[in-house]
Amino acid sequence: MIISGSRTASAMTDVTTTVQKQDREPVKELDKNAFLELLTVQLRYQDPMSPMSDQDFIAQMAQFSSLEQTQNLAEAMNRFTDSYMRISAVSQASSLLGREVQAVDPETGSTITGTVTRVTFIDGEPQLHLEKHVISMRDITSVV
Repeated sequence: MIISGSRTASAMTDVTTTVQKQDREPVKELDKNAFLELLTVQLRYQDPMSPMSDQDFIAQMAQFSSLEQTQNLAEAMNRFTDSYMRISAVSQASSLLGREVQAVDPETGSTITGTVTRVTFIDGEPQLHLEKHVISMRDITSVV
């Protein structure tokens, strides 16, 4: 971002301080709202005798657009990763239906063996039902 004049620099400091006070933690990265606030403050306090050039303004708007698209891409990737993890868990758990597994009983620490008869999900985590036990995928030590 192009800064001209000391008034703009102090105004930007005021905006950053305001953002920090709202969050109650120091801001390490600026989001698109903070970027727009900084741009607005910069335009408000610019020197009328030497205003920001069109090229500088267009460059800043391009930076804002790039920031917004990067944030949108990051959000989409997070949703994709979450969906992939859920699908992967369903696939892995389903592949164990009818198979004999060995696992560590989380309550006693002893080894249990049984055939997976059913799969349920609690909070997105697959639970495997053996004849007398319900175990997590994490508890499996081997598939027989």
